[in-house]
Amino acid sequence: MNKILLLVLFIVGCSSFSFCKSSPETNFWNWFKKNEKYIYDNIDSKELQLELYDKIRNELVKVDSNLAFNSSPILENGKREFTISADGLKESFVSVEKLVKQSPKFKNWNIIAFRQRIGNDNLGIRYNDYEISYDDLYYKSSINEGLYGIDLYIKNFDGSGQMQNTIYILLDALLGEYDTTMRIDWIEWYSLNEENLSNFKHIIELRKEIDNRK
Repeated sequence: MNKILLLVLFIVGCSSFSFCKSSPETNFWNWFKKNEKYIYDNIDSKELQLELYDKIRNELVKVDSNLAFNSSPILENGKREFTISADGLKESFVSVEKLVKQSPKFKNWNIIAFRQRIGNDNLGIRYNDYEISYDDLYYKSSINEGLYGIDLYIKNFDGSGQMQNTIYILLDALLGEYDTTMRIDWIEWYSLNEENLSNFKHIIELRKEIDNRK
């Protein structure tokens, strides 16, 4: 009788937890917890960084194939920031939010959802063959049903997807990944004629424009 009762309880318990199978989010954090000290100590190592990035990426894609991440230098409080990103893909925002919500507390890490704003109005980045700064970007905007449409004018724009990806990274730094993706409906890309600068707004103004409508 006792054996039958125990068996029934086991079946009911497993049914409540999808047959006792761990979720992808739980599996990721279990893996990260086992390796977080090693990652913390070695993520900046030239010899180990690429290998570590590959290992973390391989675990993240088991949750959602679109997920990306980055790790900060060690901050004044002794922690690093581990940022999980949807790489600007709206359909994966739920995956980011769910994964971060389920993260345990770590002594060495702050876990952050989405790429955050960088408080620097003179930012420039190098991405593969491109080096672009805020000084290269101007825009016009329109609003429809609360979402922005952006005509973006870029110095020396060559129309390539690689250059567009570089500019998206700059926009994430300016606005944060969440606002870039959720508040901008579309972007049209143009080469900037510098003789017409007075017709456009500098890209830095877009941050204040969006914030004023929140």
